[in-house]
Amino acid sequence: MIEQVYMAGMNEQQKLYFLSEFNSERKDEVAGVLLAFFFGTFGAHKFYMGETGLGLLYLCFFWTGVPTLISLIECFFMPGLVRRYNIALAAMIVGRMGVPVPAVNVFVNTPPAAPYSTQNFCAQCGQPLAPGALFCASCGAKV
Repeated sequence: MIEQVYMAGMNEQQKLYFLSEFNSERKDEVAGVLLAFFFGTFGAHKFYMGETGLGLLYLCFFWTGVPTLISLIECFFMPGLVRRYNIALAAMIVGRMGVPVPAVNVFVNTPPAAPYSTQNFCAQCGQPLAPGALFCASCGAKV
């Protein structure tokens, strides 16, 4: 669903490039939850999300049992973390393409209410904002 929000103002060639890049690098919510549940003791879910430092910390202390407890709790937060990762990934890919990045509210998993408009700009980074956006998708500043 997030792909549709970012592809709103693209031509066919840009859409194909975006989808190929996004689908090759995106993370899966179910895989994140399963890794946290079954292999979270060893930090597999942290390695999956690209947090290598925390993954190594889990590996160093797996014998204590503390990473096991933490990873069981993190199972419940993993879908939200994966969604936020995918939103940031989509914004990064669109930014590399030179297309204006629409603002998306990452706390509510819905696209902006109105179509993308370049009339409002972020005071922090100057990127265009979608109407009704609460946060800037580029820098995360509150609008």
